[in-house]
This record gives sequence, structure tokens and C-alpha cells, in this order.
Amino acid sequence: MSPVFETLVTLPTRSGNQFLPPVASFETNFESRVTVDSQAEYTEFVGDLDKSPSDTRAHRLIRLTNGLVAMVVHDEEESKACAALDVNVGSLADPQELQGLAHFCEHLLFMGTKKYPKENDYNAYLSAHGGYSNAYTDLEDTCYYFEVRYDALGGALDRFSQFFIEPLFTADCTDREVKAVDSEHKKNIQNDMWRQYQLEKELSSPDHPFSMFATGNYDTLSGAARRLGVDLRERLLDFHAKYYSADIMRLVVVGRDSLDQLTEWVVSKFSGIQSKGLTKPLFKGHPLTAREMGQMIYLKSIREQRTLDLTFALPDLKPYHRSKPAQYLGSLLGHEGRGSILSCLRKRGWATTIVAGRAPTSAEGFDMFKITVSLTEPGLEHYTEVVRMVFAYIQLLQSERPQRWFHDELRRISEIEYRFMEKYEAVALASNLASVMQNRYLSAECILSDAVRLKDFDEDLLVWTQGFLRPDNVRIVLAARDLDVEFDRTEKHYELDFRTEPISEQLMQDIRGDLEYDELHLPEPNQFIPDNMEVKNQRRGGAVCDAPTLLKMAEGLELWFKQDDRFFLPRGNVRVNIETPRAYESPLSSVFNQLFMMVLKDTLTEITYDAEIAGLWFEIRDTIEGIVVHIDGFNDKLLQLLEILVKTLRTCKVERTQFEVYSREVKKKLDNARHSEPYGHVQTNTSFLNQGFMWRFMDKLAAFDLVTMDRLQLFIDSLFEQTRVQMLVTGNFDESEALAAADMVKTLLGSQALPEYARRVPRALLHEPGVYVHHALMPEKGNVNSCVDYSVYAGMTSDRRGRVVLDLLSLIMQEPFFDQLRTKEQLGYITYSTERKYNGGHMTLRLLVQSEASPIYVRMRIDQFLSGFRERLEEMTLEKFDGYVSSLRVAREEKIKNLFEESGRLWRHVSSGYYEFDRIATDIEILSTVTQHELLEFWDSYVDRQRAPAYTALAATIWSTKITQPTDEELEKFADGVLAVHGSLEHDGTRGVLTVEQVGDILRQMDDAEDDEERGLERIIAVYEEAAKGDGEDVAKAVAKMRKPASHVRTAIVMAREKTKVCNGNKDCGLANMGVVRSPSGDWLFREASAFRATLRQSGAPVPTRPLVPKY
Repeated sequence: MSPVFETLVTLPTRSGNQFLPPVASFETNFESRVTVDSQAEYTEFVGDLDKSPSDTRAHRLIRLTNGLVAMVVHDEEESKACAALDVNVGSLADPQELQGLAHFCEHLLFMGTKKYPKENDYNAYLSAHGGYSNAYTDLEDTCYYFEVRYDALGGALDRFSQFFIEPLFTADCTDREVKAVDSEHKKNIQNDMWRQYQLEKELSSPDHPFSMFATGNYDTLSGAARRLGVDLRERLLDFHAKYYSADIMRLVVVGRDSLDQLTEWVVSKFSGIQSKGLTKPLFKGHPLTAREMGQMIYLKSIREQRTLDLTFALPDLKPYHRSKPAQYLGSLLGHEGRGSILSCLRKRGWATTIVAGRAPTSAEGFDMFKITVSLTEPGLEHYTEVVRMVFAYIQLLQSERPQRWFHDELRRISEIEYRFMEKYEAVALASNLASVMQNRYLSAECILSDAVRLKDFDEDLLVWTQGFLRPDNVRIVLAARDLDVEFDRTEKHYELDFRTEPISEQLMQDIRGDLEYDELHLPEPNQFIPDNMEVKNQRRGGAVCDAPTLLKMAEGLELWFKQDDRFFLPRGNVRVNIETPRAYESPLSSVFNQLFMMVLKDTLTEITYDAEIAGLWFEIRDTIEGIVVHIDGFNDKLLQLLEILVKTLRTCKVERTQFEVYSREVKKKLDNARHSEPYGHVQTNTSFLNQGFMWRFMDKLAAFDLVTMDRLQLFIDSLFEQTRVQMLVTGNFDESEALAAADMVKTLLGSQALPEYARRVPRALLHEPGVYVHHALMPEKGNVNSCVDYSVYAGMTSDRRGRVVLDLLSLIMQEPFFDQLRTKEQLGYITYSTERKYNGGHMTLRLLVQSEASPIYVRMRIDQFLSGFRERLEEMTLEKFDGYVSSLRVAREEKIKNLFEESGRLWRHVSSGYYEFDRIATDIEILSTVTQHELLEFWDSYVDRQRAPAYTALAATIWSTKITQPTDEELEKFADGVLAVHGSLEHDGTRGVLTVEQVGDILRQMDDAEDDEERGLERIIAVYEEAAKGDGEDVAKAVAKMRKPASHVRTAIVMAREKTKVCNGNKDCGLANMGVVRSPSGDWLFREASAFRATLRQSGAPVPTRPLVPKY
């Protein structure tokens, strides 16, 4: 048995730290209460919760007799209800011998309880009532949360509470969910963020549990349990029994029900959780001790990146929530304005971004402060000088003493943000609050405001905190794919190459000495902090308008305006779409536009950084149509920022340093696209085969050699010769301001009007009936996963009724699809179904699975699911059908929560070309008349391969280089079932032993002999054992795997014996002349997506659903 990490017996006190505040009391200002119905006892906080004046929700903080603390939140406008329960124990509590156990517990907890033993009862209930669930495991927290239709909250809470009272952790689910944890880990193996995080953990103190592997995998869980001779399920039960105590749980419930009803549910359903005392372990020491500091770590990244991390060991800063010293230091060290570290680095062409602040790897008892610099190629060469510059700024801060005026600016901004705080998603509110409530130093009065408000200036505390930013208390990590370093070690879980050595004597001597850079200085006062917070529209309580007003539509300008009539806050939102066909006319022009955006943002950074700090957010991005400028925030100085952005956009001149830095950055991003996850690649390929205009990363890379600084400047100078401006102004503005803003944009652009016929409006590609399968190979070799993105075409987007039926069908399918292919069959961690609508074109039902299995096997499993789903639809009770209809209706009726969300909804209608502002009302009206029979008719018309008269489907598949992809000859000759069996044999460990031809012969012999599944399996095993050579143990393992009841080979044999309807669509289309292969089942199989895409017709442009008549 591994040694146990040493824990604290008592909490730290002021005797060891003069700045440490007392632990918050949940006794003071709490009064005894009883619930209205059950008369159950609890206590309620009766003090001031310091709620934001703009917060329309009602809150009640209570404490149950078992010690659980809960916040219930009433929101009469909320169409969805939710809950989040945070258990104050996470991966730090993992036993050394079973790493990943806390994460595994999170996975398995939802798989049935004594009261609700069916393993998917909880998720099925949520899905039937328009909801979902999720969870995450952190260092010291495991948070579980769900969302559900508002009128189903009681039933959801009853099921949810039982996970913390009597979970089953059944043996069958235990084995399957270990595979899910393993699949989750494998999808992260090629992710640089996860790789570096684990390396930093592994290189921390071995005497602290931070050093362990938190995610876990099959080897650290099932493998470790087997080696130790222990039962993994029993150890999981022990873990839950030991740590899952009401005392360390924090619950937040948000719903439309009254505070009394919410309180009744919480007290009655969660008081049964056992109280075991404060079970959260607090570990002695810090993960970064003197042994770990002063080290230089070099690591090889997967992606093309160059990052420099400086990590400082700090004491726990959570107790100092009123003054937030890490926020003060992070705001200065991560500043991007004049005189900042980043400003000086950018002028040298050494860096593109900097982030500074409290590291997310912090937990109670220890903290880390991290400064991360994204380096350029020259910056990588000068990384030691970058380190010197960071320490020069730290020395500047330490010599200048803490700046009250700067702290006052941060406090003033936080006060404005809190006073005029916007509403956000209820489930985010619940999970965030549940986590915040775990801070034992946070008093009840500060719970709601802690995430936003900065309160006290404590000069001595700030001096003490910044005193930890010392040369002898830093660890430096340099990560790049092209480091000129001899790596001598490999991290075991992610196979990450790295090297460690002490920071060089010269560099250490330099950063200990006096460092001066004349360009470095503290920020100047922020001129963008808003002054005028007056709300223009005072007509509260009136009817809310769902559509904006078209003010102008002529001479290359389309201007929409809507004054805020919902929120009555001093906020605004402006969106500008500058249409210019040059932006996307070729892969090269697309690269130029992307590069232009990077240069522009670099030019703007020093000017606009203060605006972002002061509550103004903006983005400028390249699109297929041109360039989008989007600004959100306090309206007082928002239009001033818009003028700066457009003026800079129009007058931008590229500097040599900018071109050299950002041309490399664009190239890097395009190169990094190769390393996307398989599901990212298939989504890109699906879009490429459905969207009218699209250039892929490889198209852009092929044109990259033509990129020069002169060509870039010529592109920018000619980009705005002819434009069409589409603009939406919403929020705390009046009509005259919207008109003036549009005139200002038009004047600054100085363009001729783009003719209507020259616009690049959204279009889609149209597919003829038939089944089309795209086979592609993963561009990089390290990923073990493949993926299938299966789209079934289901009518046209312009069909309003069909659109509603498809949405209903998608809602009904989501949970069963996930339950079957992810939970029961464990095909892969990423598994989901959804729908997609292409502007001007088709609608599709989409099903995606990322898996280690053969894509042909996965596609057949998806087909099998679809072929059996009609029966589920037929057998669905009217009550259940009505429940789904109600859930979709409630989702449509969900109230807009903030101006950003409202603007986004209106902009989608404008930019789509449909202008369907009444879509929600239309959908709800149609939904009220949809019948179960109509749903079946829709299924039979489009989705059922056996019944649909013009069945059309596209399967985008991508193959891992770790498995064998069939040849074109094999695809044409052998049925999918044969290929699925062959791929499954490889999956079970027989790669290279049997050929596809041999598998086909065996299956034919099975048909001739009328073998059942079991005899057929044994026939395959006999041939395999005879043909196999090498290690007998490997053969035995493969055979044992094949004989398992749910093995892929066994399942594939069953599928191979079933007859599939031959798809007769698109018979004589000439595709065979383009290298496209016809399978025995009639599917068209192709590898070259661009050639196939060229055969597709393009849809017409979307047709507006209303007359477009401008006011002026």
C-alpha cells in the first residue's frame, strides 16, 4: 500500500499569518425556521445578501440540520429550472494507488440509485422534460448539475438527491464507466493543455497529492485494482462513504417556483444525506517546494506553439476575497496598454499575448500565480530576455509600492459592473455559486457579489503578496514543437518528451540584480470608464417588441435599430457586417483577410485595452462575406470605440515587424488545424460538403507561399472599394444615435455601394438522393480515435412545419442515442445527436460518434440505432409525446436574459437573409398542432432507409492511422458487414492476422452452414488461432475479448448477417468516372472531397419572410 499524504489536523490561524481573516460563521444571522408543508426544521440567513440592484431574482440562503448549506433562487421569468451540488472533495483526495478515483466516482454516480435503480432513469427523465445533466471533477471540488423544464423540477430534485444518499454503483456500470474514463483520457492525449498540466503535476512535490494523475485511465483504475487484488467497486463505495458528507456540500437550486416551495424541496429531499463531519482533507505543505523551484522545464508540444510560463508558489489567497491581491497583480502584469510588458515585447516582435493571475491549479492550502507569454519565433530565441523583462516589471511594482489609484479604478469598474449586472444562464449561476460557497472564509453577505466586486485596498497585504514573486520562488516552463533541446525524459500518461534543469546561473544572476527598461511604466488613468449611466427608455412595463426597425436600406447600407425595452440598463450592442467579396474570393484572399485581422488587432491593442478593462468588449473577425465588427458593453463610450475601430480598420498600414510576426501566426494556426480532434475534422468535412462557400485549412496552406507584405497591403487597400454595410444597433441608444453611427461607419469606409448581384449571400450545396460516404485519414498520427459524422437529410430549411417536426424528433432522440452508443456500448466519450439547418438548403439530422472502433463498424451501429428507433416512436405513449412537445415549447418560450443574447438572436435573423423575427411565435403555433402520427410520417419520409422514397444521407468518416483503412477495391467488393467484422477483429487485438478476404469467406461459410452467432464466432476464432503467430498470451487475450457478451466482433457478426436495403438513388450520375466507388449496398464511397463537392448544385439565396420597407 502506498503511503498516505500528510494532512492538517486544524485550520491555519492568525498566529501563523497576520493577514488571515477568521473563518466565516454560518451561525451568525441565521434563524430557525420550519418548512410550510412538512414542518421540517432548517435555519435561514436573515442578514443582507448584498444583491445587485439590477438582479430581479429572489434569493434565500438556508442551512439544513445535516450541515448542508443551500441557496434557493426564485425567478418568475425562468422557463428552465436547475440545480448544482458541489462536493468539496476532488482529485486531491484520490488514493495514491487508485489515481483518478474521484473522477471515476463522478462518472458512476449517475448510474442508478436504490430508489431509482434503472441506470438511465435520471437522464431519461431530464431528456423527456427538455433537460440535461453534467458534472466535473476539480482538485478540491466535484460539481454535479442539471437543467430541466421548470415544471419538472420536483421530480428531478428527487432523483438528483438520491445520488448523494443511496447510489448503487452497480458492478456492470462500474466496468463500463471505467472505459468511459479511459476514453475521456485518450481524447486528451494529443491536447497540449492537458499534456503540460499533467507534466507540471508530475514535476511537483511527490509528498503532495497534487503530483498525482487526476483524470485516471483504465490502467490506474481497473488495472491498479487488479494488481492490488482489490475490488474497484468496493473502493469506490468506500470513497463515497468517507468523503461524501452533507457538511462539505453546497447546493444551489433555481426555479420559477416560490422560495417556500424551493425550500420545501431542498429540505425534504436533501436532509437525508448523511452528515459525517468535515470530511474534506487539507494537505500539509505546498506542491511547489524549494526542490521544485528554480527549475527550467523544456517540453515538446504537439501543436505549433511557443509559450513561456512563469509560475510562482503562493500561500492560499482565497481568504483575502475582499481585496483580491492576485487580481490587482494580474491586472498590472497582464496589462496590454502603453508601458506594459506586452507592449514592449510586441514592439520587439517577441510576443503576441500575455495572461497573468491566480492559476486555476490552486486549491485550499496553496496557491500559484502564473504569467503566460505566447512567444513568436524570434521571441522563442530571446526567451531569457523575455524573462528578464517580466522580472523588471515585477521590480518596478515592488519599488513603486501598491498604487491606490489603480486599485480604486479596478474597484470603481467592479462596482459599476455589479450595479448594472446582466442576468446570465441559470445553470451557470447555480454551478458558479455552489463553487463560490465552498470558500470557508466567505461570509454569507459576500456570496452573491464575490465574483464581481473588489472592496478593500490593503497595502500591506499587497506588499506581502507581491513579495512572493521572487527569482528563488519561480519555475519556468518553455513549450514549443521546435525547441532546440535534447529531451531526456518522457511523461508516462501522455508520452510527453521533456527536459528539466536548474535555471542558468547567468539568468538567475540577472533577474536577482537590478533590471531597467525605459519603456516599462505603470498604466495611465483609464479614459474609458463610463460616466453617464442614465437609461434613455423609462417606459417600463409596456409591451416588448420582438423585431428591430429597419431604418435605412439604400446605397450600400442596411441599418436595423431596436432601443432597449427589456432590461433598462445603460448597455449597448452594435454589430456591423462589412460585405466585401474580395475577402473570400480565393484561398489566398481568405489568408490575407485572416492575416489582416491579426495585424489590425495588434495595432488596436494599446488603444483599446483600457476600453476592455472598463467593461467594453469587442471583436473584429473575418467571415465568408467580409468583416464583422461587434461591440458590447456600457453604452456611454461605446460609439467612441466603434469610431476608433472602423477608422483603424480603414487606414491600417502594415509594419514589417507585424507582417513577420503575424504571417507566422497565421501559418501556425493553419498548421495546427492538422492536430484537431477527429470530431473536429469530420465536422469541417461535413461543412465543406454542405456549405456553398468554404476554404479548408489545406486549401489555404497550399496558397500560403504567395503571401508577401506588399500583396497584403494591396489587398487591404483595395478591400473596401465596394462594400455593403449591414448593421444592427440595440440597447440604450436612441434612433438618432443609430443613424449617426451608421453615417459615421459609411463615411469612414468611403466605399462605393456593392451591387446586390455581387453579394456573397449564404448558400448551401444540394445532394441528390443516395447514401454518400467520405473516407479520410487523420492528418496526424498520434490520435487513437476515429470519428463518424452521419447526416440524414430531412427536407428544406424553408419548410417551417418540417423544421419544427425535425426539432422535436432531435429532442426525442438525444438521450436514447447517447444512452445506447455511449453509455451501454461505450463506443466513445464524444457521442451526440443534433440537427442542423443550412441557409437556403437542406435540414439534417446529425449523429456523431468519436471512437477507437472502425468507422464502418460505428456507422453500422448508428444505422442499427436508426433502424430500431421507429419502433420506439410507435410505442411512445401520448403522455410521453406531449411531454416532449411541452419541453420544446418551453425551450422556445425561454425569456431572453440579457442584451447580448437579444442582439445575437436578432442578428441571426438579419444575417441569415430570412428576417424571420417572429420565428419563435410561428414555431410555437405549429408545435401546438403537431401529432405523433405526423412525427412518424416525417420519419418515414426522410429518416427511415427502408421507407423513405428519396433517402439521402452523408457520412463523413475519418480514420485513425492506428487502424487499417480498407482499400477502394475492398470497399467496392465487400459488404459493410464484412468490413465491420474485420475492423472489429483488429479492435479486439488481431491486427494483421486475418485479411478481409478471409473474413468474407468465413461469413459466407456461416451463411451456407446457417450458423448462429455463437457458432459463427467460434468459426472465426478457430481460423484466427490457426493463422495467429507469436505470443500465445496475446492470442488468448484477443480470444477472451472476442468471447465477451458485448464484444465488437460478436456484434459485427450479427450485423453482417442482416440484409440492408440497396439504395438506388443517383444511379447514373457519372460519379464512378471520378474515382467514386459503389459499395454492394449501393452507397457511394469517395476520398477526394473537393472533386465530389464540385458535382453538387448550389441552392438559391434565402428568401425574406417579410417585406423589407425602411423607415427612411
